[in-house]
Amino acid sequence: MPISDTILLKARRGPDATAPIITEELRWRSQPVDPPAPPPEPRVTVTRWRILEDRVREASAETAADYHVVAVALRNMNCRFSVAGRIVQDGIAAAGMSHVTEPGTSSHCVFRGPAETLHLHVPNSLIAECGRDLPGGQTTALQSGLALMRDPMVDRLGRALLGVEEIGTPYGSLYAESISIAIIMRLLATAHRDGACERPKMTGLPKWRLKRAVDYVEARLAEPVSLADVAAAAGLTRMHFAAQFKAATGLRPHEYLLRRRIERAQEMLARSETPLVDIALSVGFQTQSHFTTVFKRLVGQPPRAWRRSYGCTA
Repeated sequence: MPISDTILLKARRGPDATAPIITEELRWRSQPVDPPAPPPEPRVTVTRWRILEDRVREASAETAADYHVVAVALRNMNCRFSVAGRIVQDGIAAAGMSHVTEPGTSSHCVFRGPAETLHLHVPNSLIAECGRDLPGGQTTALQSGLALMRDPMVDRLGRALLGVEEIGTPYGSLYAESISIAIIMRLLATAHRDGACERPKMTGLPKWRLKRAVDYVEARLAEPVSLADVAAAAGLTRMHFAAQFKAATGLRPHEYLLRRRIERAQEMLARSETPLVDIALSVGFQTQSHFTTVFKRLVGQPPRAWRRSYGCTA
């Protein structure tokens, strides 16, 4: 059945109003308990892994034999992530980066501080169905190998998926399913394109230079920070630094700085009742309105709404 017909069938049948659309993970990469009866057609299950505490945590998981797991980082994370015993990332994984873990594969991660990741548990049969809609009707393998992927479109789609929390039922399930399929199609199309044309990659910053730059930013989130300042901290010129920083993290230096400011603000919003204007100023924004605009763009919700989701009412 074509993807469009599958979606229309879901709309006619109507979603389960009692089940959460995005489930919070009790264990890393774990799916919610299966319903008593399996769904009549393959569908994506969406879960979210969140750590707010600034401490080290380890987690391990194994992908089910009939599923792929698509992970989309929702914030910058310092981690050591390995798949099948081989290192994929050791250091800063920038927000928006993604990875596909194939079926029956073990994975392990050491989180060195706060983390937030969206996981899409995608049935193999749904990937095959989506692949048949590609030009030529040939299924392209959905895989990442030993590297994180950086795709701004996947980043935006992942954050759009978080908007389902504001939509609610009965339309939220259909919305989430549509966005999930869009992510799968994007990854398949990218794999298909990259398989046809392999392009050379820019060399990223060495780890010691990246650490210098990140430490410099961390110590000055509340202050004005220029590209020249961060480049000098890493011992490079602005031109060489910007290109190598993006190759290493997937983000331009200014975008990385904004994301770190917003992540620091999230920590303050979740742990205190500090007024929004004070939080905005303390993480380097000149006005509350600019803070709110950037926060909503990167997180998918305004700061006040995001704070309420953690049980704070200030």
